[in-house]
Amino acid sequence: MGKRRGTLLLLTGLVSLFCWAGCGRQEGERLKDYGIYRVEGEDSMVLTQFVMDLAQEKTDIKLKNVPGDQENWISLISHEESANEYGYTVERMDDNAFTIVRNEGHLFFLARTDQGMERACRYFFGNLVERNGDLLFPEGSVYADTGAGVKEGVWIGDVPIEEYAILCGGKEERPVGEELRDFIYETTGRAFLPVEVSGERAGKGILLSVDREAREGSITIEDGNVVIEGMDLEGLRHEMHLFVNLYLGWMNAGQKDACISNASRTIHIPSDVRQAEETWMEEREAVVTLWNVNYAGGAYLNGAVSLKNNLVDYSREQLYEYVKMLQYCGFTGIQVTEMCGAWAGTDNYEILHEKIRMMADAAHSLDMKFTLWVWGANFSDFGWVDNTAVYGAEEGAAYDNPRARETFEKYYSIYAQLADCCDRVIGHYYDPGRLHSSGDVANYARMLRDKFQAVNPGIDFGVSCWKDPFNKEVLVQVLGEDVTLYSGTFNNDLEQNMEFRQIVSELGANLGMWSWNGCEMEIDQLAQMNFNLEILRETYQTARACDEVMKPSYWSEMDSYHVLNAFSLYCAGHLLIDPDIPSEDLYRQISVAVAGEEYADAFTEMLQIIQDARSGDSADGFLWDSEAYVLKSDAYPAESILERCERTIPVLQEMIDRGMETNTFPFPIPLGDVLRMILPHLQQIRGYAQFRLELEALESAWQQRQSAEDTALALKEAAEPISDYNCVIGMWGQVEARAQRELVLEFCSRTGTEVPVYPEWDRQRKQFIYERIVSDQKGKQEPVSTAAPYYQFGYAYGEETERLIREMVEEGLLVQKEDGAVYLADWEKYIYHFD
Repeated sequence: MGKRRGTLLLLTGLVSLFCWAGCGRQEGERLKDYGIYRVEGEDSMVLTQFVMDLAQEKTDIKLKNVPGDQENWISLISHEESANEYGYTVERMDDNAFTIVRNEGHLFFLARTDQGMERACRYFFGNLVERNGDLLFPEGSVYADTGAGVKEGVWIGDVPIEEYAILCGGKEERPVGEELRDFIYETTGRAFLPVEVSGERAGKGILLSVDREAREGSITIEDGNVVIEGMDLEGLRHEMHLFVNLYLGWMNAGQKDACISNASRTIHIPSDVRQAEETWMEEREAVVTLWNVNYAGGAYLNGAVSLKNNLVDYSREQLYEYVKMLQYCGFTGIQVTEMCGAWAGTDNYEILHEKIRMMADAAHSLDMKFTLWVWGANFSDFGWVDNTAVYGAEEGAAYDNPRARETFEKYYSIYAQLADCCDRVIGHYYDPGRLHSSGDVANYARMLRDKFQAVNPGIDFGVSCWKDPFNKEVLVQVLGEDVTLYSGTFNNDLEQNMEFRQIVSELGANLGMWSWNGCEMEIDQLAQMNFNLEILRETYQTARACDEVMKPSYWSEMDSYHVLNAFSLYCAGHLLIDPDIPSEDLYRQISVAVAGEEYADAFTEMLQIIQDARSGDSADGFLWDSEAYVLKSDAYPAESILERCERTIPVLQEMIDRGMETNTFPFPIPLGDVLRMILPHLQQIRGYAQFRLELEALESAWQQRQSAEDTALALKEAAEPISDYNCVIGMWGQVEARAQRELVLEFCSRTGTEVPVYPEWDRQRKQFIYERIVSDQKGKQEPVSTAAPYYQFGYAYGEETERLIREMVEEGLLVQKEDGAVYLADWEKYIYHFD
């Protein structure tokens, strides 16, 4: 639209120029040709004066009242009968809506309310008339604004923005102040603030000033008073636009495509916003994964999952608000994952590239950095089918294999299409990765770097060394000392943290941190909503103890459950600034920002329930392969969790029913949607706590010689699998349901009780297995066999995997070979698939 409008205005200008040169100015092309014929409203005299004053202010033209038989006139119409006379209507317009029409020499301003009419006038004189009075609105034009983006109110703390004035440090800042005033007016549809050269003022103010001795621009809010500073006038305008984007609900302020992107009806700006004087981690980014939340592992398409949380489906405005939310959480940039597993959701990498560019543009407009993280040696599987991909050689180096080089060139060229919008690129070569030597990783990493730097010479390049086995010395020898090596976090393992940093320090390379399964669990396998405040603190304190060896300046934290991960991300972003922030302060900040004072305590308790029930206060309790795994631990506080769930779930439902809006936490979707997505997680936790208590009672009954039949009946009722509801589900199933089943199997093995079977649940588990084999089969011309342990290395369904496979063979879904391996009975259905 921006380009079309620009073209229209340019052509209009050319026609006008020609007429001036050859035929004179046409009647009706200048505002001075018009008079005011009809004005309708609650107070037509006041409205008439308003239009006259606005015209003189903007164009220095004095409009006069004229009779209806004058050739050119302006009418402000708010009555349905009057609008009908000219073939228009205002009856169904919202309070803030308006339409402007130019027809047969007449200008019609149509609005149902004075508020809408005032917006129409300000828009016309601010956008459709030149300063010299030339109209930028050709004959036959119509401009309509539904008013949908206008907010019901804007508050700074507990003060409405109507009570503010814009204060300028001097006359040179005044144009910036007037532009800010216009943004505020467009946001509210009514608040037209006074712009004053600063002096003494009793009320609240937004101060704009130039400080040529400052090292950088800044935005601070203290006790509701806003101060926006720039190093020069252009810098001040930049900071003002940043304020509008961050706090007034806009995107791309100052650009042609600027618009209101915030989803809330009312905007609440924090009353205190201050920049930290010192930060522990200078650069902080969220690792935003872009695989579809309903496409587990690129294999199982789950129709039950809510897509309210699927970033790939977000609009440009929603993606902008998502990036803004991450900035609010304390991050200085975003890191986005680029991989074939994300492309698989659309069978098309171009669509993902469009979304990635939107996020990069959003980050840069918010003064944040943008990092691209790519799979460096895995270009197929996870739902993406490319049977031409070659990774290695029968003997010798993969880098010397022409077919492998061709594969890497192809995919690195796809990645490099995004090089121009990146500040940093990271290659990831292990888990997943198809290279097996340090030399091949180093040489292909160099190829990746060179492709990006050919487009963007200043880009920062690094290699993700997350749990990889490769020789770091070889990487530095090939890539040079300016490469950044990214360490995993190793949670609370001080020794591993020290060892990695010592290696990087001795090699003279740069050090960054890449955290996975820190804020939450990766959604590919055991998807779940987590809140990991205490685990994050433990991780950061452990890492900080290693700073004397080598201190990183960059840290990234995983984000795969997106909106429902925002609360952990907030803790991460702020603990990376100051790892010593008290937990109670973070709880308070998050809960008030989300739910306001009335529900802050209740929301804090919800977060604490999720943390206690799924994570505990240490990584040892969070990780599923740990002996201390909280969900299966004897220390699991079932009684406390159940009691707290019973108390808080009704409060959460009350918050949903009230149609609450977020206080200051800038979600990309309405708060009601966020709360409705949290609800099933609390229901899952409640159901599991109830199960643990019932299993404990069964254990006691069995020890007291309860009959095997009664025990089996009671167990089947108690162990009904926890429901998925509409939550994101990974390849291993719902997290509580998996732990529940493992405890049931252990109980049955120990007591000899019959194992309960739930046919509908088994059907779903078989579907996961079937779809995983389908994913492997796609595009292959021969049946693809899968050997024991058949599915997800046995981690998903454990000892029951073999029973499920056997039943699938009996049902005719799979064919079993003599060696025990299986393949799809209908494998030929999938031979033509390609990406």
